[in-house]
Amino acid sequence: MFLYAAWIEKKKDNVSVVWVITRLLTAVIFNQKNLPDRIEDLDETLTHHCTREKRLQWVKRINTVVKPRFVRRIIENRLNKDSPIHEKVILSFDEELSYSKTYEKDFPFRQQWSNWYGNHASEPLKIFVPGSGSHSKFEAISEQWGNYDYKGLEEVKEIISYAEAEGRKIRAIGSGHALTPIAQSEDFIVCTHNLNLTQRKAEQFIKPEFLNGFDVDVNFRNVKSKEKHFLFETSGGTKVHQLITALEKDGLALMNKGGSSIQAISGAIATSTHGSGIGLGPLPGMVKSMTLVGKGSKAYRVEPTNGITDPELFLADPEVQKHDIQLIQDDDTFNAVMVGVGSMGLVFSLIVEVQKSYKLYEERVIWEWETLKAKMLEGDLYIFINSNRNFEVLINPYIDETEENPSRKCLLTTRDYAESCEVPPIAKRERNYLSSFVSGISISGRLSPWVFNRNSQNIPRMTNNSLARLEDHAKKGGGFEDVSYKVLDQGLGELKFYGYAIEFGFEIEKAFEAVDVITKVCEEAKAYGHYLAAPFSLRYVKHCPGYFSMMNKSDMCMIEVVSVKGVTGTISLMKRIEAELLEIGAVPHWGLSLLPWSKEMVERAFPHYEDWKRHQAIFGGETFTNPFIKNILD
Repeated sequence: MFLYAAWIEKKKDNVSVVWVITRLLTAVIFNQKNLPDRIEDLDETLTHHCTREKRLQWVKRINTVVKPRFVRRIIENRLNKDSPIHEKVILSFDEELSYSKTYEKDFPFRQQWSNWYGNHASEPLKIFVPGSGSHSKFEAISEQWGNYDYKGLEEVKEIISYAEAEGRKIRAIGSGHALTPIAQSEDFIVCTHNLNLTQRKAEQFIKPEFLNGFDVDVNFRNVKSKEKHFLFETSGGTKVHQLITALEKDGLALMNKGGSSIQAISGAIATSTHGSGIGLGPLPGMVKSMTLVGKGSKAYRVEPTNGITDPELFLADPEVQKHDIQLIQDDDTFNAVMVGVGSMGLVFSLIVEVQKSYKLYEERVIWEWETLKAKMLEGDLYIFINSNRNFEVLINPYIDETEENPSRKCLLTTRDYAESCEVPPIAKRERNYLSSFVSGISISGRLSPWVFNRNSQNIPRMTNNSLARLEDHAKKGGGFEDVSYKVLDQGLGELKFYGYAIEFGFEIEKAFEAVDVITKVCEEAKAYGHYLAAPFSLRYVKHCPGYFSMMNKSDMCMIEVVSVKGVTGTISLMKRIEAELLEIGAVPHWGLSLLPWSKEMVERAFPHYEDWKRHQAIFGGETFTNPFIKNILD
């Protein structure tokens, strides 16, 4: 009888989901006025009548239904009625935006490259694919992870020698994540996705005091303590999600990460990618040793003055001698190459500081921005921000004037070690159900700009609704608990490939002025129908000694302004925001910027510009430049 009742309940849940999705699709195609109500119904159904496994099954079913071209054409024809040509929906197959583009080692035809947004592209003379690893079969070759890829190292050296003999320049590419032309090259491109063979605990040549873990001072939640950290060696072309997989096999985890895991680890480090948490630095701050190949095909292992490598062990090794790898242990040199923006040579391998695998508990609470701002400023700002291990704020650029008591809304996200929190029994193992469901649907990214373009005047209200859906804490929803990388990841799925952003750093006290600038520019643009289609974020990051890190000056508040590809007016609006933020002293992000860069701008933003430039001439030289880099050097 019990099994029969369970079977009946399961059938009822399936019928409920079918009915709600049918009504939603009907609203999308025939009656958009009912769309908000249908979305509410879907959110409620996914929350109370659908398990994680069932949601994934429904994503697959919907993707199967909308895959045939004729189905997409039916949806297109209905949605594009009365739309201007530049806002028409084109539901072509989305494979090109849903995976990291790879290149074959000996591809016989001419090739093209572009960043994932598509605003920068090139047709290089040749794309090289060195390395003994495998992007597509990464886990299948896990038995080889303990080996160092000396064969790949020699391949890289040969490529550089060939380029210099031909008088060509080189840029290395990972995931093409940057919005700037930082990786663009019309000469030679080195695709690094097979430079991912080495994934191992760092033991070879390591000083005894670092071999089995070492104590580090931390300050989370305003409590100073010590944690035991470890060293892990990874190849430079490894994607962040691949590194997470390799670490997990050894019971280890990254100390922090950005919101996405698709980047190559060396690309993320080269642009000072970061997460949130004033007690946690950006990714380059986790690097303890970097092996790179620079101009003249010279290989270097670069570390701080008191580095982790035992010089005697290293220099006595036959392989090191055979491949002529020079050990440099010097703070000035290390700080210069740490954030090399692809111009110090090709980063071949890294040793990074990691910690034992851990869980995080996340809470997201809706605030009125002015109330939260006053709370942050009433005492010591640093202490308030450091009350949690991770602290970040999402702010609606607009005030929804249709509210009874209009005010600017924001969402405060905090995360702490789960073991240090009273995690309620109802805490979920997945973030917002609706966003995780929609982000898996293949056509969702193409449909998003249509929704915003057709209802641009409602964006202030839609943004508030989005923040409300994300609210999830101990007293409402239970919060979100899981292993660290799942909590730190944005979980945007397919939608990640349809968003873009600009980002800037400010000293933490000055960030409030920057918020006022952003909201002012957004308010002015409303009169012309130009809107940002997403909230912007404040993330607080610890100082980093890397000369070209955005956090080099001090602890910083990184402000990321986000929108959706295809929403009319947002590119122009974001350029105006960028210009005004630079006027008040913003430090631009190497990969997230729309305006042209200049030497003068970089000199103002990065105090150690001359030191970095001096080392670039030594390690990368002309070989590792492109027009973007030349523009900031000359």
